[in-house]
Formats: sequence, C-alpha cells, structure tokens
Amino acid sequence: MSRNLIELLTRFDAGAGAPTALDVLKQAVDDHGEVTDDDRRRAAELSGLPEATVHGVSTYYDDLTQPRGARHVRVCTGTACWAASGSDAHVAAAVAALGVGLGCRSDDGALSLGETVCLGFCHTAPAFRDGETVDAGPGALDRIVAGHALPAVEPEWESTLAEPVLIRPGDFSGLRQALAGLTPEQLLAEVQGATLRGRGGAGFPAGQKWSFVARNPAPPAEKFIVVNGDEGDPGSYIDKYLMEQNPALLLEGMALAGFAVGAARGFIYCRSEYPRSKPALEAAIARAVSAGELGENILGSGFSFHVEVREGAGSYVVGEETALLASLQGLRGVVSARPPFPAERGYHGKPTVVNNVETLCNVPFIARHGAAAYCELSPGATPGSKLICLNERFVRPGVYEVRFGTPLREICERLGGGLKDGAPIKALQIGGPLGGILPGSLLDTAFDFAALAAEGCMLGHGGIVAFDDATDMRALARHLLRFGAHESCGKCFPCRVGLTRALELVEADAPVDRGRLEELLETLEVASLCAHGGGMPAPIRSLIRHWPAELGVA
Repeated sequence: MSRNLIELLTRFDAGAGAPTALDVLKQAVDDHGEVTDDDRRRAAELSGLPEATVHGVSTYYDDLTQPRGARHVRVCTGTACWAASGSDAHVAAAVAALGVGLGCRSDDGALSLGETVCLGFCHTAPAFRDGETVDAGPGALDRIVAGHALPAVEPEWESTLAEPVLIRPGDFSGLRQALAGLTPEQLLAEVQGATLRGRGGAGFPAGQKWSFVARNPAPPAEKFIVVNGDEGDPGSYIDKYLMEQNPALLLEGMALAGFAVGAARGFIYCRSEYPRSKPALEAAIARAVSAGELGENILGSGFSFHVEVREGAGSYVVGEETALLASLQGLRGVVSARPPFPAERGYHGKPTVVNNVETLCNVPFIARHGAAAYCELSPGATPGSKLICLNERFVRPGVYEVRFGTPLREICERLGGGLKDGAPIKALQIGGPLGGILPGSLLDTAFDFAALAAEGCMLGHGGIVAFDDATDMRALARHLLRFGAHESCGKCFPCRVGLTRALELVEADAPVDRGRLEELLETLEVASLCAHGGGMPAPIRSLIRHWPAELGVA
C-alpha cells in the first residue's frame, strides 16, 4: 500500500466518522442488488479515495460482484459440503430446483442464486443461505425452495481437558486479575513464557508478535489490536463457534492484548458469510461496556480499551493479515509484501497486533494461571490446547478441545465415532484447503505441528474434513484447485496464473502430465507472495503421492 494512500485513509478514518469505500458499496448492494457507477462515485466522495481505487474494490469481493434479486439464496461450495453431497450434487440440485443459474439473477429480479465458501455449518452439511437464514442438512434445500428456511442447528461441543481453556464461558476474570496484579510487561512475559503459538495456520509465537508493538513508543490511541475473524477455511467453524457462542472470551483476550502492548483500540473483522457473528459480538461488547469490562477506565484501573466490529465482503485471501488490514480500511483485500510487518506499519500505518480469534481466546487462561500451567496442558507437545472441528461425515461431528499430541485416531474414532454407516476413512484434510491430505493409513499421527508437517500436512486452523472410500481423488483435486484459482487475489502472477493452469491440467479428459504439474507446483510454492499460492501445492502433492493412479498422473 502506497504512503499517499495510507495518508488519504488516515484523514478519512472510518473510526472518525467517515464510512470506508467498502461500507458504501456494501450498502449499495443491500439497497438495490448491485454496484453502479453512481455508487462508485459516491463511495469515492465519502471515503476520500480516487474513483479508480474504488472501482478496484467494487470488482474484487464476491458480495459486490454477484447480482442480487429481491430474494438472494446462496449455496455453500466449501469442502465439507462437497464431501457431504458427493462432489457438487447439491449445487446442481439448487440450480435445477430454483431455476436460476449459479451467480445469476432471474429476469424479473425476484430471485438470485450465489456461491459462497463457507457458511460454517460443516457439521451438518450441505448448507444454504436464504437472506440472513442459514439452513443445512437433510431437507434444507426443500425448505429453501418452499421459502420456509429454518435456522440450522449449532454444533455440539466438548472439552477433553479437566479445566477447559477455550470451551468455557468468558467471564473477564483473567483481565480482572491482570489489572489488579500484573504490569503490562509482566503479562507480556507470561504470554511469551507460555509459547502461545498462533492458531491461524502459521503458528507464529503470539508473545513475540506482541513484543514488537509493545516496545513501539506510539501512544495507546495509535496502537491497535485487530482480530482476524475472516479466516474462512472451508471445513473449519472454530472461529464461528467462538465469536457466536463465546464472544466474551474473545473480548477478554483482546483487552488483555491491549493492556500488554499499550493499545487502546481494537477491531474484530468477521466474515459476512456468518450472519450471526456480528450481532453476537456487538451484543457482547455492549454487555461488557455496561459492566465496566470494556471502554473507558476499565474496572477503575486507568486502562481503557474500545472494540468495534467490522464485517468482510467475501474473500478467502482476506484471512492473510496484510490483506485483512487493507480490507479493514475499505480497500481491495490483496496481500502486501513484507517487511514492513503490521507490528510496525499496520492499520493506517500504525503499530498493530493481528491475531486470529482462537489465539486471543487462549490469553485469559494464561493471565489467570500463568505460563507454567499453560505449558503443562499438553505434556511433551506444543503448549496449551487446541480446538478441532469435525465435518458432517463423522457420526459425532462438532467442536472438541484436545491436547496437542493427541493421536488422530483417537480424535476421529473416539471423539468423532468414526464415519457414518461404518465407512472407512480414506483421507483427512486438516487445517483447511492449504493443508496436505493424510491417508487413513496414517491415523496414528499425532495432532501437532511437527508431526503433521513430517507427513506433508499442517495443523492449520484445526478443521478436520474426512473423506470416505467413495471419494474420487481427482475430483477432489479439481475441487481444491477451482477454489484456489477463484480465491487468488491476483496480485502475483505465479498464483493468479499458476493455479488456473494447474486446474486446467486436472480438468482435462486425459492423464495429467506429472512433470508439468510438478513444475507449476514448485513455481507456486517458491514464487507466490503469500501462503495462498505457496500453500495450495501441499494438498495436490499429497494426492500425487498417495493416490497417483486416481489422480491419473503420467
């Protein structure tokens, strides 16, 4: 992002009263179903951005580019829904039943059908959204067609720990304890000592990231805590669970982060695909402010921290921290080269901590019990605990809190109950679409960073999508590459072009040229600007390694 653009955005900071360009364009779609040139001019005028920049925003996000009718239905094309319906059968069924093509609006403007990834109901897939109501599971499409959508059931949840870290109500007791008995430096030292690794995929130590912002001399009003709640890994609904079912725990973690680094303001950037998240978060913020647990002079401590919720507009790459910050400022959610890192130049060019939802939800436990107790939760493995979620193929899908190092067999068979109808597990994709694919023969692998990496996989976000023995692995490769090509932000050509070329190879009605595919994967891995292009080779390499005949590699 250029210095001039940062200066423009700073002058027109939405927190000071002006809407972002993205805000204005989203409102236009809500109002009349599409973005017009008049809307772009208005967004430029209100946001202070050049019209060319606003045009770029308007053509980037799925929520702005898919036309909407008076009634807008969306079908989830995420991996869990793909696995549940046996390829994309539910998409074809929706098109046929509603009589509208995917991404199209009826001639009379009464109905439109859009594609979305993912709605966060992977435990009861396939999922559909009619307006603000998400319906999922058996009979969902019939109810959608009849105009009688019912809110889908939320997942079951369970902790395997004697004292849960994450599956427990947030009560601000950790914040109270920190404000009463710790200095910011002491709290930061506890988080560093706990070796809290980021739960968004990369696993970067949170305490190290915080320390960069803490030592910056900027005043509290110019430091920010930004929550990445727009990590939309198809197959993962962990952030959705925390934001909607336990928002107070997230708010407490944010306030603790603000106290530790000297920040007075925070943002939660949540997914538009989760219509329940923003209202749940805003209600929780209001309760916390009323109770004196957020806002000015929290609990009489002299520490102030304010939180605002913003909502995305449909982009997977916005889960990358620099893309998220661009989107938070109303711009195209594209990746920026680093350095500088957000800890140095983040939101409006100011020092910013960016953590995902689950990462911050760990902090209240550390504040209450200390680093040593946190490290003891998973002896001999990564410190702390981890939420995992299981897809609809399991007998008992849901959200589970487990110790690091737990064998995948225990997770899949004891907690998940195995697959429905006794089907064998052919493969697992762990950690989202950038994660490698583990064959069912390796279920004794420990659920931990190093153990999964040794098998070409990743812990990632913690979503686990199982595929049964009826799964066509070449069809799975097509599904993953189609997702990757569609969601590329387009900024770097290795990703923009490479994923499309790889998709063309596996879509062709011919054996896959292994040499050409491997060259594309290598280029993606070493030359892409961010983890989207760099990570997409992992699942394709897993398919080549474990199922070469099915993939048809020559």
